[in-house]
Order: sequence, then C-alpha cells, then structure tokens
Amino acid sequence: MGEMQSTQEQMQSTLQTMAQQMQQQSHVLTELSKQLGRKEPTSVSENSVGDSSQGESRLAGKKVKLPLFEGEDPVAWITRAEIYFDVQGTVDEMRVKLARLSMEGSTIHWFNLLMETEDDLSWEKLKKALIARYGGRRLENPFEELATLK
Repeated sequence: MGEMQSTQEQMQSTLQTMAQQMQQQSHVLTELSKQLGRKEPTSVSENSVGDSSQGESRLAGKKVKLPLFEGEDPVAWITRAEIYFDVQGTVDEMRVKLARLSMEGSTIHWFNLLMETEDDLSWEKLKKALIARYGGRRLENPFEELATLK
C-alpha cells in the first residue's frame, strides 16, 4: 500500500511540474507574439469562423508570406510588404527587422550597409532608400522600349 501511495505522489508531482512548464511555455509564446506585433494566442483555432466578421474569416484560413526582395521593382515589393504587415498587424518597430529577413542576393549587403550608416532606420526611411537605390515605377511602356530596340 505504501509503494502505491509513493507512486501516486510521484505522478502528482510530475503532473504539477508539467503544468508549470506548460504555463511557462504559454507565457513565452504570448511574449513572442507581442514582440512580433500579433495578437495573443487564443485557445480558439485561427481557422475557425465563429463570431468573427466575414472579412476576418476569409483571411484567417490564408497563409500570407512576406515576399522576398531581390532588387527588382521596389515599389511592388513595398506594396506587397505593406499588405503583409497590415494583415499580420505588424507594429512599425518590427517592419524593418522583418524586411531585413526578406532581402535576397546583393540586397542583403546593401541593407546591412544601410543599417550601419543610418541611425534609427524607420520603415518610411527604408522605403525611400529602396526606391532611391533600386528605382521607382517605370513610366515608360516596356513594349514601346522593345519596339525601339528593333
């Protein structure tokens, strides 16, 4: 009988430890979500429609990714990035950090140099720098340009 009680106490202790660890992990996830500018995780699935508005329910099931930037068409990339930030509810402080992750190829080196030379790089400053470095909208018709090359 004493051995069974000892085993039961050990199991109860293990369960308490596991519950504490789960609480700590939940707290860490909540803090990370806050840092990433997202809402706190809830027990309801993100894909559930529930009482959410029609617009939210359509977006809830879609996976949205921040597009990569390889130096081509910065205006289009900025537009897509801003849509991503709006959908994800990204705070301004995180936008530059997330943009850094999306740089590919030689743009990574340019971005790192910009970070070193620019104090307090904001999203607005980054957008201007991208357009200045990689060009803005092309006003010419590309088909007309091709025709003149013939």
